Amino acid sequence: MATLALAGTASAEFNQAPPGGSAELTIEITGEVEEICGITASSNSLSIDFGELSGTDAQITRGITFGLLCNAAGGARVEVSSANDGYLLRDGTETGPGNQIPYTFDLDKGPDEFSYALGTRPVSLETDRTFNIAGSEALREGRDVGAYIVVRGVKGPDFQGAPTTTVYAGAYYDIVTVSLSAQ
Repeated sequence: MATLALAGTASAEFNQAPPGGSAELTIEITGEVEEICGITASSNSLSIDFGELSGTDAQITRGITFGLLCNAAGGARVEVSSANDGYLLRDGTETGPGNQIPYTFDLDKGPDEFSYALGTRPVSLETDRTFNIAGSEALREGRDVGAYIVVRGVKGPDFQGAPTTTVYAGAYYDIVTVSLSAQ
């Protein structure tokens, strides 16, 4: 939305130039651009096949791509939180041995234009994480970044040559929330 303000005579009177002089009218033009910050995502779910992990100490990584866009000159803040404090919990249970699988979260730095300190990666979501992104052309125009969930195998000690697992059978879940706000 732009507004037009006229400075000069305060009334609609004719502003006449004096003999040999000139008349003057000053025009001030102002406008305002709304702040736009948002997230787009390729998907809102990740599926992990624990069959691949039940007999191994190896890890599996699953990723999702999402876009960040914010035209705030001060940049943006990305906050990441876990409903289950960084654990996949067995459906219908709370924390406890055999009912939770820890995982880590890794936020890909994305384009070079996104400058934010990630520190040691990947990170646990036992506590909420905040990433501050400096204002930049990339953030203003929007860019894709990747988020990765890294889960280690749930292998337990062998029992008479057969592998065991450290968790009970069942469906495990968590809800990770990624929010973006202007700084």
